[in-house]
Amino acid sequence: MQLKKSVYYWLVLAVTLCSNAVVFAQKVEPLQLSDLEEPIDTTDILVAKGGYPITISDAELRERLGSLSSCLELRTTAVVKSYIKTYVQIQTEKTRNMLGKRLTYFPLYEAKFQEYGVPEDLKFLSVVESALNAKAVSRVGATGLWQFMPSTGGEYGLRTNTAVEDRSNPVKSTDAAARHLRDLYKQFDDWALALAAYNSGAGRVNAAIRRAGSRNFWTIQRFLPVETRNYVPAFIAATYICNYFQIHGLAPNNPDLDQQLTDYVNVYEGISFRDISDATGIEYEVIKDLNPGFKRDYVPPTNEGHFVIVPERVMPAFIRYLNSVSSARKYNLESIEKYTSADNGDGRYWISNAKPKEIEHVDRFASRLGISGVQLKSWNNLESNYVKPGQMLKLYRPVFVQKHSGIRIEAPKTTIAPGKPSVAPKKTNTPAGKSKPGGSQAVVIQEEPQAPRVKQYQYHTVRRNESLEDIARQYATSVESLRKMNSLDSVKFGARLKIREF
Repeated sequence: MQLKKSVYYWLVLAVTLCSNAVVFAQKVEPLQLSDLEEPIDTTDILVAKGGYPITISDAELRERLGSLSSCLELRTTAVVKSYIKTYVQIQTEKTRNMLGKRLTYFPLYEAKFQEYGVPEDLKFLSVVESALNAKAVSRVGATGLWQFMPSTGGEYGLRTNTAVEDRSNPVKSTDAAARHLRDLYKQFDDWALALAAYNSGAGRVNAAIRRAGSRNFWTIQRFLPVETRNYVPAFIAATYICNYFQIHGLAPNNPDLDQQLTDYVNVYEGISFRDISDATGIEYEVIKDLNPGFKRDYVPPTNEGHFVIVPERVMPAFIRYLNSVSSARKYNLESIEKYTSADNGDGRYWISNAKPKEIEHVDRFASRLGISGVQLKSWNNLESNYVKPGQMLKLYRPVFVQKHSGIRIEAPKTTIAPGKPSVAPKKTNTPAGKSKPGGSQAVVIQEEPQAPRVKQYQYHTVRRNESLEDIARQYATSVESLRKMNSLDSVKFGARLKIREF
C-alpha cells in the first residue's frame, strides 16, 4: 500500500512539472540574435573557407570599428559578431560576389547620396538589404538593391509594369533610397532610428520610442520587431566586412572594368539591348547585367525617360546613336572634355599614375581624381583607408569610343604592355592637375580580326493589320531600328522584314 502511494506521488509530481514546463514554454520567446549577451573579449577564428586560420579578439573588432567614420555608433555586440561570422565562414562565396559588386554600385551610391546630403557610409545599407543583388526579391515582395516594397517605391516614383521594374533599376532605386533616407532622418533626427524605420516603418519605431521613453536605438531595441532589432547590428557588420575583408582572407570576385567605370543617360526612345550592343560594341550580356530594371531586354518609349547604364568609355558612341534615332530631342554629352581621349586605338583602358602629397583619406583623394575610393583601393590592393605621401597609385582611364565600327571581333585576350600611349593624354587628373611625361602606361588589347562572315538575320512576315509598332514590341526592338534595317517607312501585309542581325 505504501509503495502504491509512493508511485502515485511521483506520477502527480511528474505531471505537474510537465504542465509547468508547457506554460513556461508558452510564455518565454525563443532566443533571438538581439537577446545575446555582450561579448566578453573572447577570441575566435574568423577566416574564409580554405584560408589560413586567423585569430581575432573582440577587442580588435572594437578597435577596427572605432577607427571607421560613420553616421551612427558602431558598437561591437554579439549580434554584430554573429553577422561577421556569417559573412566570413558561412556565406563565403556570396560575400565574395557582393564585395566585387561594390566596384559597380558604390560609385553610384556615393554620387547620389552626396547629391541629397545623405552620409555616404549609408551605402553599406544596400549590402544588408540585397547583398548588392539588383534582382533580389524578398519573401514579402521587396525588390531590388534597396528592397523597396511596391507601396513605398510608388511614393518615390518607382514604376512597375510588364516592361520595367524601377526598383531593380540601379539609378532610379538609389535616387529613391537617398530621398527616403533623407526624409526619415528629418523625422527622427537620428540615423540609427532612421535605419530602423527604413526596415519596419516609422509607425513601429514611434511606438517603440513611446514604450521605452527614449529615442536611443539601443534602449528601444527590445520593443522593436525581431528583424528590426538586428537591423542596425547587421549594418555595422556590413560596414566592417566591406572595410576589413582582406584580413579575413576574402578575395572579391571583381567584375571587368567595363562594369566598374560606367555612366548613365535618360533615354526617351524605345530601343532594345541589341540596338545598344550594336551601337557601342559592348557585349549584349554586359548591357543586360548593367540594366536589370528592364524585364524584356528592351527600353520602352516614354515621356519621362528611363535611365540606361553603359560603360563610360562608350558613352560618346551611345549618344551618337541616340541622336541618329531620335527626331524629337537632342542628346548631349555631360562634358566634351570628359569624353575625349587622345588615343582611340585598340585599347579599352590606359593606366596613369598619381602620387599623394600628404596623408589623406582614400575616399577624398579618389574623389579629386574622378573615381571612387573603393575602386582606388581595389586597383592598388590597398588595405588601409589612408594614402601616404609619395605612394605610387595606379589609375585606369577609359579610351573613349566616339563611333563604334560595324566590324565584329571576337572577345579579345587582354595583355598589359608597358610603354607610352601613341599620343599622351591631355589630362591625367594627377593631384597637381598636370600630366607628367612618361607617367602613364597604355593598356594594349591584342586582337586578331576574324575573317568576314556572311550576315544572318532574324526575319518576320507581316500579318494582316500589323504595324511597325506592333512588330517592334513583339521583338523588343525599336521602330527606328526596323525602318533603318529595312529602308522603309511603312509595312504591307505579307512583307518579310529583317528584325536584327545575329
